[in-house]
Amino acid sequence: MELEEYPSVSLHNVAETVPAEWNESADRLCRIPAAVGAELNEMACDRVRHPTGSEIRFVPEADAEVEITLSAPESTQVHPFWGPFQPWEPIEIGPTPQTLTFSVPDRLRELTVTDETGRFDPTVCRILLERVPAVALHDVTGDCRPPTADELPDRRYLAYGTSITEGAAASTPHTNYVTHVARGCGYDALNFGCSGSAYCESAMAEYIASRGDWDVATLAMSVNMANAEFTVAEFHERVETFVETIASAHPRTPIACVTLFPYFADVTESGDADRAEAFREAVRTVVADSSHTNLSLVEGTDLLELPGLTADVLHPGDDGMEAIGEGLARHLEQIVG
Repeated sequence: MELEEYPSVSLHNVAETVPAEWNESADRLCRIPAAVGAELNEMACDRVRHPTGSEIRFVPEADAEVEITLSAPESTQVHPFWGPFQPWEPIEIGPTPQTLTFSVPDRLRELTVTDETGRFDPTVCRILLERVPAVALHDVTGDCRPPTADELPDRRYLAYGTSITEGAAASTPHTNYVTHVARGCGYDALNFGCSGSAYCESAMAEYIASRGDWDVATLAMSVNMANAEFTVAEFHERVETFVETIASAHPRTPIACVTLFPYFADVTESGDADRAEAFREAVRTVVADSSHTNLSLVEGTDLLELPGLTADVLHPGDDGMEAIGEGLARHLEQIVG
């Protein structure tokens, strides 16, 4: 996304901006338009106004120094990458607007760009944002431009799911499974995870279906519904509508439907393994019964073993995120031409 106010940068995985509640002179970065969010459940409406997978991207000209001013309603970190190259340390920001200064590191200026230097050009500054809290952009100064198409991956991967898709227990934004998939396959990533609120709603399906900027997708459906008061029949109906809406709009685009990952319901005394399995079977049935040949099924239980979970026996930790990412990357490589 490019805004008239900030023509020299690109806002990745940002659908619109709104005045920030903590500083109305700044632009809060939102993944989904407010009109779509208003049709989602209350928690999802809030989550899509947070910058999971969002990045501020730009390429400094020559030896230019670029200043980016950011704020957040509470203390958080941002992670400035140069192309695929990770920073040594994240940078703290908070409610007081903070101006960060960037220029291309000297050794990266000298680097010869080849396939071995990664999916992004190393002169592309990518400011990665955490999944919480919200973040607002105040100002951009300095001689820079948005990255061009040949400086970015040539294909985009869209991911829908729960807090697991958002990377809730990953130690950093670049260790969630969506990033692992994108890195493994050479894709750019669009993350539409909705922590605690991935209810396979029609408004989200229609929004994803309306976008023409992705080349492959994974739809992880959905432990949030299994942990809520949805019946298996309600879940089946929602999954069917969700999947069919997206597949109908993109009949030649590979879409992988992912069943529930292993979690506490499968293994604890207070859990309900039969319910978890029924939710998995619903996704299998939807895919099997669909007339869309671009759909495929991935068993979440094949991607992750229990020791890959954190102590809540629900969210994958870093090892689990890596395992999911590697497994999904292998699957996507098989189904993508």
